[in-house]
Amino acid sequence: MDGFALERDALSQLRSQVEDALEMLLPEPGATCSRLLDAMRYALLTPGKRIRPILALLTAQHLGCPSHRAMHAACALEMVHAASLVLDDLPCMDDADTRRGQPSLHRRFGQDIAVLTGVALLNEAYNVIAEAPGIGETARLRMIGLLARTVGPKGLVSGQVRDLGGLSGTDREAFSELHHEKTGVLFIAAVEMGALAADADEEPLEALRIFAQELGLAFQALDDLTDADELARGRSCANMLSALSLEDVRREAARRLDRAKGALRLGGPALIPICGYIDLLIARGAAP
Repeated sequence: MDGFALERDALSQLRSQVEDALEMLLPEPGATCSRLLDAMRYALLTPGKRIRPILALLTAQHLGCPSHRAMHAACALEMVHAASLVLDDLPCMDDADTRRGQPSLHRRFGQDIAVLTGVALLNEAYNVIAEAPGIGETARLRMIGLLARTVGPKGLVSGQVRDLGGLSGTDREAFSELHHEKTGVLFIAAVEMGALAADADEEPLEALRIFAQELGLAFQALDDLTDADELARGRSCANMLSALSLEDVRREAARRLDRAKGALRLGGPALIPICGYIDLLIARGAAP
């Protein structure tokens, strides 16, 4: 079996482990109202690529930590991601009718349950980390703080406000700032979660942060390419294609990917093997 096939199989195994853990970590049916639990399951377990938790697990593994020890942290991150999608789709936000090929959660369960589902998933994420087995108290506290900052006024919330208000510019820098807050911060949180689970020292962290930031920007550029039809239909959205040509956006994605891999190589031999997973991990054609 060649290296490509081995990496593909490894990602498939990690994705399956994440799916199993997410289902296990959801509240028991009798612990909450069934409608809310159904909505949480719908938001969290709808098939996706699980990029963010897999990034956390890959980081932990290559820093010497077994994946099971980092699993709670990885799943908490996916709960935050799922919550952000539920809230982004609301009529008062992006007003999306579908998500991952299915009706968006507020279309299926109503806006009231959608808001409560987002809140429930965010808080369940903190609870999952607080109860993470095999992780020391200091690391758990740092993970909770990291998630809070990722969601808060310098993270996802700020990105959504910026998106709702429209861009102040139409150059690469303006889009990079928006995409960093709406996408990149969760990628950075993923590698930092993995490093915290592994009790890594500070040395690889800066390289990991640069890698994750560039990877997040590459991912968003590729995502903008898939949203070209939205622009063609006249739907307003913050998309690089409103300012740059198709070829320019492709070049931007390739440039960011190269920089992401370069950061890993500079981060030391333990991080270099992660490069082999990157193209597989963000390949288009599957739900984010």
